[in-house]
Amino acid sequence: MAVRRPPPVSGAAGLTDPAVRPALVLLTAWLLVTAVPLAESGAGPAGYGALVWHLVLVGASVAMLALTAGARAGATPRRSRAAAPALEWSVAWLPLVAVPALYAELPIVAAGLAGAGSGVAAMHDAVAIRWELALFGPLLGASPAVALARHASWTPLSELLHLAYLAYYVIIYVPPALLWWEARRRRGGVVSGAADPRAAFYASAFTVLLAFVLCYAVFVVFPVQGPWYTWHTGGPGGLPLAGPVRAFVQGLLVAGSSRGTAFPSSHVAVSVAQTVVLARVAPRLARAAGPATALLALGAVYGGYHYGVDALAGAALGAAVGWAGPRLLAYVAGGQGRERQGRERRATEEFRPAAGRAALERSAQ
Repeated sequence: MAVRRPPPVSGAAGLTDPAVRPALVLLTAWLLVTAVPLAESGAGPAGYGALVWHLVLVGASVAMLALTAGARAGATPRRSRAAAPALEWSVAWLPLVAVPALYAELPIVAAGLAGAGSGVAAMHDAVAIRWELALFGPLLGASPAVALARHASWTPLSELLHLAYLAYYVIIYVPPALLWWEARRRRGGVVSGAADPRAAFYASAFTVLLAFVLCYAVFVVFPVQGPWYTWHTGGPGGLPLAGPVRAFVQGLLVAGSSRGTAFPSSHVAVSVAQTVVLARVAPRLARAAGPATALLALGAVYGGYHYGVDALAGAALGAAVGWAGPRLLAYVAGGQGRERQGRERRATEEFRPAAGRAALERSAQ
C-alpha cells in the first residue's frame, strides 16, 4: 500500500506569506469597481486606450491572486517554483507599479461616474475655495496658494521647496526598495532599522496603496483641479517664482498631471502615511522621510499646486491611514495565517493515520 504524502503547503516565502495578498485584493477591488465608469466615460480614443490598460491590470492582478492562492495550497507548478524570485517581485510590487496608471485614468473615471458625455467631469473648486478663504482668509487675506509665494518670493527657497515636492516619488518607492533589498539579502534592518524587513515592506506597500485608493475615491466623486488650473499659478502673471527646478516641476505637470486630483493632496497624504508607517516598522527610514514630507507639504502650497485645505486634508488622511494601515494588514494577514496553519494541521492529521497503517502492513509482512 502506497503511503499518502501530506500535501505541500508552502512554496516561495513571498508567494505564501499571508501579508502579500491584502494589497493585491485592494488593487483588484479598485480596478473592478472603476472598470464600468471608465468604459462609460465617453472620452473617445483616450478612454478606449485607458480601458485597454485597465483590463491588462485587471488580468495581471487576478493572475497574481490566483498564483498566491495556488502557492498557499501547494499547487505551484515546478516551472513557477524555478522562477520564484521573479514571481515574488511581481506579486509584491504590482500594487505599487500600477499606481501611475491608476492616476492617469482618474479624470476619465470621474467623467464616467458623473455621466459626463463629453468625457470631462465638473470641478468643485468653488467649494474648496470657500473652505480655503474661511480658514485662511482672516489670517493671510488670501489663499496660502498665492499668499506664501508673494510674501516669500526668494528663488533659493522656491528651488528647495520644489525639490522637496519632487521627493514625493522618492518617498513612495525608495523605502520599499530598501526594505525589499534587505529582505532578499537577509541582512536585517541595517539601513532601515526594521526588525523584519519583509514584513516592513508589506506594511509600507499596503499602507501606501490604501492611501492612494482613498484619495482616488475622493477624486472621482469630488474632483477639484486646484489653483494651478483655476488661478493659473504656474503661467505668466502667476506667482513670482523662477528657477530650473520649478521649471522642471512645471514641465512634469504639463506632461502628466491629471485634472481634478487636488483635494485631498495625494502628495501629502501618501507621504504622511508612508512616514507614519515607517516610524512603526522601519524607524531609520522614517527619520529621513519625515523632514522631506514636511517640506513637500509646504512646497505643494507654496508652488501654487494645491490649496491649503488640500494639504491639511491630505495630512489628516495620511496620518489616519499610516496609523490604521499596518494594523489592518496585521489583522487580515493574521486571519489568513491562522487559516493556513489550520490547513497544515489537517494535512498532518490526515497523513499520520495513513503512515501508521503502512507501517503496520510492513511489519506484518
